[in-house]
Amino acid sequence: MLALCWGAFYLAFNSGGFSQDVYESNAVNWAGGGTQAAAPVDPKVVGKRLYTQNCVVCHQANGMGVAGQFPPLAGSEWVLTEGPHAENHLVMLVLNGLQGPSVVKGQSYNNAMVPWKQLTDEQIADILTYIRSDWGNNAPAISPEFVAQIRKDSAAQSDSWTQEQLLAVSPVKPSAASGAAPATK
Repeated sequence: MLALCWGAFYLAFNSGGFSQDVYESNAVNWAGGGTQAAAPVDPKVVGKRLYTQNCVVCHQANGMGVAGQFPPLAGSEWVLTEGPHAENHLVMLVLNGLQGPSVVKGQSYNNAMVPWKQLTDEQIADILTYIRSDWGNNAPAISPEFVAQIRKDSAAQSDSWTQEQLLAVSPVKPSAASGAAPATK
């Protein structure tokens, strides 16, 4: 009896008055219930979650990296694909990692980035879309199809890339990705 009284008391104070604006059953989306379709998932939201799980230790939550050890992503020419850097270089770098000396925003780094081949094409695209749109960065999204094409085209690369190797690969833009294999010089 005490449990029943406690339950009634709890519901009375925590139910929101059973008002529809607190819980709208039509908005529930599960098999057999609800009438509204689920909203598409924003790749930037998923990308931020994946970035936090996999990248934040080195590149930090603010995208500024760790001075002298891990390069920043905020304002990075690699992320924004400026100068000799292209979208395929960025994808290849994430897939296979990077080793040896590199220069980002005029600063030298000589550390290793681990390969992330175990992530799906969609996960890599989401992470790249996120980092290309946060911390003041303003670059177009990367599609999972582009990542899949670059993964296929660079499958022969088993080791981590060096900066020199990546920059020797011909630039490939996402719109030209289908059927275009990166050719090394």
